[in-house]
Amino acid sequence: MTTRVKSRIASGIAVIVLGVFAYLTPGLRRELIFDLTYWDAPPGDPPELAGGDGPGLAKAPRTRVVLIDGLDAQVTPALARWTAACKRGLTVTVDVGFPTVSLPVETALWSGLTQQQSGIVHRGGGKDGKYGRPLVPPLRGIPAQVPGAVAIAEDHGWIVRSLGFALTAPPVGGHPADDLQPAAWAKRWETDARAAIETPSPLVFIHVLRVDTAGHKFGFGPHYGRVAAEVDAFLGTLLAMAPGDDVRWFLLSDHGHLGGHGGEERSLRHVEACIFGAGMRPQHGPLIHIVDLARAIADSTGTTLDPSSRARPLSVALAHPLSEDQAVPPLGLSRGAAAVFLVALALAAIVWGSRRWWLAPWWFAIACVATLVGLGEPSLSVGWIYAYDGRAMLVLWIPGLLVAIASTWFGLGKTTLVRVLAAQLAAPLLVFAAAITASGAWPTLFGAEVAPAVPHYTAYMLVLVLMTGAGAGAIALAILARLVRGVLKPS
Repeated sequence: MTTRVKSRIASGIAVIVLGVFAYLTPGLRRELIFDLTYWDAPPGDPPELAGGDGPGLAKAPRTRVVLIDGLDAQVTPALARWTAACKRGLTVTVDVGFPTVSLPVETALWSGLTQQQSGIVHRGGGKDGKYGRPLVPPLRGIPAQVPGAVAIAEDHGWIVRSLGFALTAPPVGGHPADDLQPAAWAKRWETDARAAIETPSPLVFIHVLRVDTAGHKFGFGPHYGRVAAEVDAFLGTLLAMAPGDDVRWFLLSDHGHLGGHGGEERSLRHVEACIFGAGMRPQHGPLIHIVDLARAIADSTGTTLDPSSRARPLSVALAHPLSEDQAVPPLGLSRGAAAVFLVALALAAIVWGSRRWWLAPWWFAIACVATLVGLGEPSLSVGWIYAYDGRAMLVLWIPGLLVAIASTWFGLGKTTLVRVLAAQLAAPLLVFAAAITASGAWPTLFGAEVAPAVPHYTAYMLVLVLMTGAGAGAIALAILARLVRGVLKPS
């Protein structure tokens, strides 16, 4: 077999392998998105919270918790009823942790366990196309310890039905994620919410969703503000239903809004909350953790948290505030070290493969810069990260992919196929592998039913999987073109 024939066979194998990889990566990305949003993550350690023993809140005869889903802290100063109520008691900033998704945050609120401890990190989708995967059985937290505890949700009742309340509304529909007769419920839910607040039940939870819905539909803008003001007016009617001194109120949000949410951004993690009513005095507090607020609700209802909770009594939490990013789970040492090693290998691959400056993987650098400039930093809060087709990214990468084709074409005329492949793909693939490692996604790639939810790195991984696939496809085209040219060229 001649050297020319061997070279053509090697080129043909490279085209097939790269083509298959390029073909598979969009599907792989879809699977990673599904795993992230459907499965739970392996339980891990929560952040360390400074403090010790100290007094908590006294038990109140009636506790009322109103959560306005997706209410951004930038908006609350413009809400008259919210502001007036908060002036009557303690106002704090609460870090809801990561990820900033409703069910995981509310699970932390009612159990005292962070998202990392519970492993509940999303549950926003299902194989059957239904939205939401409720907890079955429901949470065994604060509500399950309070006889007659009531939860009323404006919409997405599967969330409150997951939390362990004795009585919930709306009722479940034909699927666990469905509400029964949603149109009829939309007309009466406010009446039911007001009635629940007025009852003697020791614990009532009202979950208002429309602000979050407005943020997803219209972004963080004027319409979002108008809906927040509308909800503020409704809050005023709720407060009027239980004006007595025996009632303690908790007002809060589960995350801020960027038109999306889910990531580790401070504006999403840091929300305003206030506690007023029975036994509370006007006061401003520092940044505390969502589990500290869970402890305050537990004390207010005379219940206990899971023994592994790191939640602190309110007096301790106020005396030992969090740093701004303390609630963001750190990258594990072993995974971090492995990821750094892979990045170092990527740099070595560039040096070894790129004997000529133009043979370096400039296409990869161009694609990365185009993503940052055109779409912004990858985050689990933005829609284009979750888009299955990845079209917004692919369009931006066209100039870089053309550079990959040109570099491969000319490179094959100057050096070997192996060196060209090393120069063009080794570094991008190793960086992708580093993101997989940092995200803890290797088990997921091999079929494990776990969510690879890690701040920063998961979002980058969902970009890199498509970017490396697109680059492999472009390089395969250039090799194929060279191969066809060599076959057709007269000897």
